[in-house]
Amino acid sequence: MGCITTYTGRHFDPVCPERDEIDIRDIAHALSLICRGNGQVKTFFSVGQHCIHCAREAEARGYSNRLILACLLHDASECYLSDVPRPIKSAMTQYQAVEERLLEQIYIKFLGTALTKEEEEQIKQIDKDMLYYDLLNLLNERLEQKVPVMATEFSYDVLPFEEVERGYLELFARYEAKMGEEGVLSTELFELHYNLSCQKLAGDISGTLLENLERIMNFFKLEKLEQKVLVVIYSDVDVYAVHVAECGQEYREWMIADTFDGRIHILSLEACRESSSHAHMDREEYARLIVHEFVHICQQQVEPNCYGVIWFWEALATNLAGQVMNPVALECSRDELMFHYQELPAAYAISYHLGKYMLEHLPYQQIYEYIRNPRALWSDTENILESAGNFS
Repeated sequence: MGCITTYTGRHFDPVCPERDEIDIRDIAHALSLICRGNGQVKTFFSVGQHCIHCAREAEARGYSNRLILACLLHDASECYLSDVPRPIKSAMTQYQAVEERLLEQIYIKFLGTALTKEEEEQIKQIDKDMLYYDLLNLLNERLEQKVPVMATEFSYDVLPFEEVERGYLELFARYEAKMGEEGVLSTELFELHYNLSCQKLAGDISGTLLENLERIMNFFKLEKLEQKVLVVIYSDVDVYAVHVAECGQEYREWMIADTFDGRIHILSLEACRESSSHAHMDREEYARLIVHEFVHICQQQVEPNCYGVIWFWEALATNLAGQVMNPVALECSRDELMFHYQELPAAYAISYHLGKYMLEHLPYQQIYEYIRNPRALWSDTENILESAGNFS
């Protein structure tokens, strides 16, 4: 196949790309000159500026340095292939194959590896959210969908291409350097992302998960997981709070871990201790917290619907993780437990004692039926609450 001559004077074959010939200067320069939307916009807006917007949004959402850099590079193949509108691209299967192969080589060149499926989905979501605002600002076209909530604001002013090129290269340099501050620990069942300051903690988390995976999966009758579990450790509470808000939840001071998006997000032990609710957390408690979140991952795989039964999810997670809580009066109604759980003053302790009662007094098959079919638990909740109260 033929080659194209790049800005830096290289002769590059996009169909059979040689990784050593990929140059970030060619990418930044070309993307600053390629117009978004095939030029069908009110004013010039470059693909490079769009990529910068995506990277800054990833940064504001608290994503890893690797993912921020991937957002900056997500359209980098267009510097060699040009920007083809989505409706046309969908009919060009050969073009798509070339683009995917080339983009994979770009990611390997600058990130060290190709993206995981989870990373691809996160980037696609940001790109999709950004498209809504690109169309609104550049074409006055409003897509008929829920308005995406963005973590930052963007300018659609026409910028000199030299300024966009320089900004692109500066962002690249900043996050390429920061990439060295992050680590990834990968096994067959989970992938753990952490700041290098948490390296020992990452090893502890990995060991805890490996010790408990089989036991928890057996409880939920799972022979395998649908996909590798992504685990992200946050050393910064504020960054974790951004993640919680991004998931559409209200951040509260006692929050230290979650599986809102099907992944495990957890504060480092040091960051947990910054919370007054967890100031005295020790390593054993922290290890149980990891198992607690993995219980939720398995529970979500069996049945993701938790409406009206969040208390039950926490009942299983606290008990299967080996967490122990002080006795508490089960003074709440069925409706409070089912529909106002987060407002209960001792919600987790209530769940723990309800779960302890159920695991000790109900047949396993009945509990598993509640997991598989939450509606079956609705009619039984009041009896369980009353029986557990009498037991305690």
